[in-house]
Amino acid sequence: MRDIPTPALILGFAGLLPFLGGAALVLLPPGTVPLYGFFISEPEGGRLLLERYGTIILSFMAGCLWGFASRHGRKPSWVELGLSVTPPLAIFFGLTNDPAASCLLLTYAFAGLLLIDSLFAKRTIVVWWWLSLRIPLTIVVCACLLIGAFA
Repeated sequence: MRDIPTPALILGFAGLLPFLGGAALVLLPPGTVPLYGFFISEPEGGRLLLERYGTIILSFMAGCLWGFASRHGRKPSWVELGLSVTPPLAIFFGLTNDPAASCLLLTYAFAGLLLIDSLFAKRTIVVWWWLSLRIPLTIVVCACLLIGAFA
């Protein structure tokens, strides 16, 4: 963790706050957590927050992989670019009207994205510190999403 650039470390962990807030809304009695934007302070509001924010962050992270694969001086392969668009497409076609089921699907998608991150790291496509940041963040994200899915 010491080798991760400070801005990436701070922004990465700050990005966990909505996930933690969503999990708190799911776990704590209604009205315990102050309103989080327009999400109601009860379990369904927490699941909806986890679903929406998770979808946005998953798409952002996949976009980062597209950017790494196609950075200047590199010719990306079909496999690299295809893998980078797979998680958002899975979510697009897999989200349901049930936020708990969507949280479970997002858990699988984030785990799959971490596998793609690992493949990209092995092929030295991502920056050298990428996995050092992605692994702990993904663990927390998946734990929060599992709370949304099963609590």
